Amino acid sequence: MESIPQLITQPIIEQNPAPTPALVPDQKQNQTQISVPTIVIPARTSASIHPKSSTGTPPSTTATESNDDSSKTLTKSDSTTTNNSNGSTEIVTEEEIEELGIINHSALLSEIAEEFINSIPLLKKVMDSIEYTESFSGTDAVNTIADLIGTSNRKLALAIGRSLESQLLFHDVLYTNELFDSDDIIYQLNARSSMRYNRDSRLDISAIIGDYIETSGIYSEDNDITLDVNSNNNSIHSHTDLPSGVFVAISSCYSPTCTNDSPCYSYSCPRRKAYNLKSSTSKDSKPKHSNTLKSNENAWSTTVGKNVLEKVDDHERKRQEVIYEFIQSEKEYVDDLMALIKRPLSEGIVPKIDNGFVNVVFSNIEEIFGCNAPFSQTLQNMQQKNSIIDRLGDITMEFVKSFTCYIRYGEIQPLAKEVLQYHKNTNSALENFLKQMQSKKEFRRLPLESFLARPTTRLGRYPILIKDILKHTKEDHPDQKTLKSTMEIIQNILKQVNEKAGKTTDRLKLDQWAKSLDQTTMEKVEDILTLRLNSPQRQFLREGQLLLKRDGTTPQEVDIVFLDNAFVITRKKVNTVEILKKPIPVQLIKLIDHEIEDKNNNKNLPFNEKKYTFSVVHMGYRSYTFIAKVFSEKKSWIETIEERVKQVQGSYIELFNIYSCHLKINTAVVVKDDIMIFANENGLFTNVGNTLSLILPLQRITTIDIMPDAGLLFVLIDKEVIPYSIDALLRGSLVNNSKKPRKLCSGISFMEIGFCYDHHLLCAVKTANTNSTIKSYEPNQPLIDSITAGKIKKSLSTIDVLIPHKQFYIPAEAKSIQFLKRALCVGCTKGFEVVDITTFTTQSLFDTHNPEYEWIIKAEYNPIKLIKTSKGDFIVCYNKVGFFLDKNGNPSRGNTRFFWLNSATTFSYISPYILAISNNYVEVWDENDPDSVKQIIYGYNIRLFTDYTGDAVYIISGSDMQLISRIILSRKRTI
Repeated sequence: MESIPQLITQPIIEQNPAPTPALVPDQKQNQTQISVPTIVIPARTSASIHPKSSTGTPPSTTATESNDDSSKTLTKSDSTTTNNSNGSTEIVTEEEIEELGIINHSALLSEIAEEFINSIPLLKKVMDSIEYTESFSGTDAVNTIADLIGTSNRKLALAIGRSLESQLLFHDVLYTNELFDSDDIIYQLNARSSMRYNRDSRLDISAIIGDYIETSGIYSEDNDITLDVNSNNNSIHSHTDLPSGVFVAISSCYSPTCTNDSPCYSYSCPRRKAYNLKSSTSKDSKPKHSNTLKSNENAWSTTVGKNVLEKVDDHERKRQEVIYEFIQSEKEYVDDLMALIKRPLSEGIVPKIDNGFVNVVFSNIEEIFGCNAPFSQTLQNMQQKNSIIDRLGDITMEFVKSFTCYIRYGEIQPLAKEVLQYHKNTNSALENFLKQMQSKKEFRRLPLESFLARPTTRLGRYPILIKDILKHTKEDHPDQKTLKSTMEIIQNILKQVNEKAGKTTDRLKLDQWAKSLDQTTMEKVEDILTLRLNSPQRQFLREGQLLLKRDGTTPQEVDIVFLDNAFVITRKKVNTVEILKKPIPVQLIKLIDHEIEDKNNNKNLPFNEKKYTFSVVHMGYRSYTFIAKVFSEKKSWIETIEERVKQVQGSYIELFNIYSCHLKINTAVVVKDDIMIFANENGLFTNVGNTLSLILPLQRITTIDIMPDAGLLFVLIDKEVIPYSIDALLRGSLVNNSKKPRKLCSGISFMEIGFCYDHHLLCAVKTANTNSTIKSYEPNQPLIDSITAGKIKKSLSTIDVLIPHKQFYIPAEAKSIQFLKRALCVGCTKGFEVVDITTFTTQSLFDTHNPEYEWIIKAEYNPIKLIKTSKGDFIVCYNKVGFFLDKNGNPSRGNTRFFWLNSATTFSYISPYILAISNNYVEVWDENDPDSVKQIIYGYNIRLFTDYTGDAVYIISGSDMQLISRIILSRKRTI
C-alpha cells in the first residue's frame, strides 16, 4: 500500500486543488428571479458566503456529487437574476411585490426568527442515508414562514427564509446550499438556537461538554480538553444572536394618515400597491431545472480518444461515465480531507486551543484519510492505465472493509460540533484564525464545519454512486456481486454511524436539559426521576412551543419536550426550566385532533382555532389542549406522538374476563380454578354453575381470605375474624344456618394469611396511631383432619379450628404483612420492619442510616409490599418506587429503580413481570428493564383480590358493572 502523504501535518496547506468545473443545467428556464430590492439587514461577511445556486430549486442530490463536493457550483441559469447591495441573491420581482397585498405581521427579522425557532418542526431527517437529528427540509422552512406571516406566496416566504439564513440562523447540513423550497435538502438551526429552552439561560454549556467527555470514555486523560468555564458569556459573537433588520416588503407604511381605504401618496406605499392591485396570472414559485448537473469537463468521454468511444456501445459508455465520476469525486473528497488543518492548532498558534480540542473536533480524521487516500490513488492509477475500466468491485470491496473507522468519527461528530461552536463563541482568536483559513483557495470560502461534515456525507454517497454503476452494469458481470456486497458493508457501517451519532446528540441535549430543570421541591424531583434522564435509551423526539388553553383565561405559552418515554410540559424561568404539569408517560397518551373531531360533535372551540388545536389526554388523570401557531406544526406534533405511541404498544400479559355482574363486589377469593367466593354488603356469593348465588347472608363484610389446606375461609366483619368451612359454603348448607361460628378474635384492623417457618399462619393485626399488636394463629390440624375425614361431626360454632401461635408488637402503625421463610415483613409508617417470629426481634429491612437509602427515607413514600422474585432476591415496593434487595437487606441489582407511573395501591408478580396496580390501570414492568413500562391494562376502580396462585392474578374492576378478570403471561409476547 502506498504511503500516506503527510500534508495534514503541515502548518498550513497550500496545495492547489484540482480545477473546478462549472456545472451547467441541461436546460435553461426563462424565469424572472430577483428579490425584494430593499432589505435592511447586515450583510454576511465575504468570508462566510457559500457558493450556492441562485434559484429556488436545489441542485441534484442523486445524479451528481454536487452536494458532496463543494468545488462544483451552479452557474446562474438566468441573466435576469441579480444580487442586491449586500450580496444576497434576489428572488422576488418588483411586480410580485405589488401582488403581495397587506401582510399583517411584523417586518422585524428578529421577531420572525424567534417565531421560526419556536415553530419549525425539528425532526429526524435522512439524506443520502445519513440521519440528521433536529432537522427540517427547505419545504418545512418555507411552509413555516408562510404560515407565520400569513401569506400563500412561497417566493416571499423563501426570500424571508434566505434573509434569515444569510444571518446564520440555520444552515444546510452540508454547509454548501442556501435555502431551497425543496424536500431534498436538509437544514439545521445554527449553534445553540436549536436548544430552544436554554437560549436565554445562563447555563454554561462548557459544563455539559466537560461532563460528557468525562463520562463517555471517548478520550483518555492525555486528550483532556480545556474548556474555559470562567469565560464571559457576553463575549459570544453576534452571529449566535437572532437576525436583525427589517424586511421592507412586508412592512407597514410610516405615514400616520395612511389607511387601507385611503393610502398615502407614496408610490412605494405597501397599502397603495394593494389598493391598485389588479388581477394577474399566477407564477410558479419554484424555478425548474434539470436534475442532471454534469459538466463536459467532468465527463469520461472528454478524457479518451475517439477510437476508444467507437469501441463501446451506449450502455457501456454510461457505465464508464459513472465509474469516472466515482473516481473523480473520491479524489476531490481526499483533497478536502487534506485541506483540514490540525498542526497550527495543536502547536499553540491559537490561544486557549490545545491537543484536547484538536482530538475532539478532528477526531480520527487522519485514520479516515489513511483509508481513503490509498483507495483514491489506486482508483486513479487504474483509470490512467485503462481507458475502459472493466472491474471496479474487487478493489472497492478491499478498501471498504477498513471503513469501520467512520463509525468512531460519526459518533464523535455531534460533540465535535458543540466543542467547535463553544470555542468559536468564546475565543475570538480562533474565530479570526478560521476566517483566515476560510479565505484560502483550498477552502473555497467554505466554513470549517463543511469540511468536518465530509466524511459522513461521503459515506452516505457511496451507496448512491454504487447503485448508479450497477444500473449500467450487465447482470452477468462480476461487479454485480462484488459491488452489491460492498454496498451491504457500507450500509451496515452507515446504520452504526446513525445509531451512535443519534445517541451522542441525545445525550448532550439531555444533559443540558436535565441540568436546567427546577429541583426546588420534592415533587419536582420525583417528576424528574420518573423521566429516567440518565438512561442510555433516553431520546429527544421533538420539542417546541405551544399555547396551553386554560379555562376562562388567556392561553399560556409553554415549552413541550417529547421524550421517547414521556410528554413533558415545561415553562422557562429566568435561569431554569420548570416542569409545569405531571409528565405524561407515552403509554398513557391519547390524542384528540379537534379539527377531525369537530366533524362529529365538538362545538366547544372557535372555528379559527380548530385547525390548530389538539389535545393530549393523560389517561386516568386529565387532558391538556394545545394551540399551534401554524397548521404544519400541529400536524407534525400529532404524527410524531402517534408514531411513538404505536411503537410502545405491546402484549406481555393477557387479560381474560371470566365473569361480569351488576352486583357490587367489595372483595373475592379464588377457591380453585375459576370458582370464586365474592363478598359485598349483603353477604357471600359464589359463581358455581356460572350463576351468582348467595351462600351466606352477612352484613358489613370488610374482607375475606382462605387457608386452602385447612379448607377454611375467614371473614373480617365488624372487626371480628370468623372462620367458615369452604365445602359447607359451596354446598349451600349455610344459607339458612342461624348458628354463627365461634369468632377467632376481635378488635382487628386487618388480617393476612400465609406460610412462615413451616407453619400456615393467620396474622390478625390490631393497630393504633403509634403501635400495632399482631397475633398469629395456626390450624388445629389434628381436629381439622378429623373433621375432614368425617370422624368428628361438630359445627365450627363449637370448636376452635385455629389455635394461638405467637403475639408481638410493632412500635408503628402496621399497614401490611408479607410472609418470609423465617420471618414476617411488616409494612408500617416507619417503612418495612422484619420480625423474627422465634425471638421476636425487630429490625428495619435495610439500614436507614446508610446514605444509599437516604433518598427513600426523605421522600416519605408509603411502603406497600415485599415480593420475592424468581431469582431469589426481593422487589421492595413503595407506592411510587421500587428497588431490589437481597436477603441481607443489601442492594441486589445495583442501583436499579422502578418509578411507577401512578401511585400504586398494591402489587403482584408473575415472573418476570411486576404488576403495579392503581385505581385506573395495571402497569406491567419487566423486572430486568426498569427503563419503561411494558404494557398498560386499563380499567376503573381496579382491586387485586388473589395473587397467590403463582401463575395468575385476579382483579375486580368497574363500578355499576363489576368485571372479574384473570391476568396471566401472554402466550405470544410482542413488542
